[in-house]
Amino acid sequence: MRAFMIINRQLRRAERGAIAAYLSAFMNDPLSELFAVIVDRREHPQESSYTCKLFAGGDNKILKKIGEESAEVVMACKDNDPDAIAGEVADLFYHTLVAIAHHHVDLQLVYDKLAQRR
Repeated sequence: MRAFMIINRQLRRAERGAIAAYLSAFMNDPLSELFAVIVDRREHPQESSYTCKLFAGGDNKILKKIGEESAEVVMACKDNDPDAIAGEVADLFYHTLVAIAHHHVDLQLVYDKLAQRR
């Protein structure tokens, strides 16, 4: 019985560690952090915010930016420029996050879909 209690205590410690690691990774995830800011801008518009200007322009403005950024990613990859690729992909991620926030899609749903593709 004593061995069971020790193993059980260790398991609980491991579970707590795994949960803490998961929460830490999620809380330090730059996409999640950026998405939270974008949703906040949607809910609390600020006149000077670029994000709010995208929301005000609706799908036409947001989707046009996604198209432009996609083409810029392609060109940066064609030029084999790692810094430009990273910058353009960051811009594409940002505008895609604006689009999913505009349509009230939770980022966790996207993460879940990605997890299904493993």
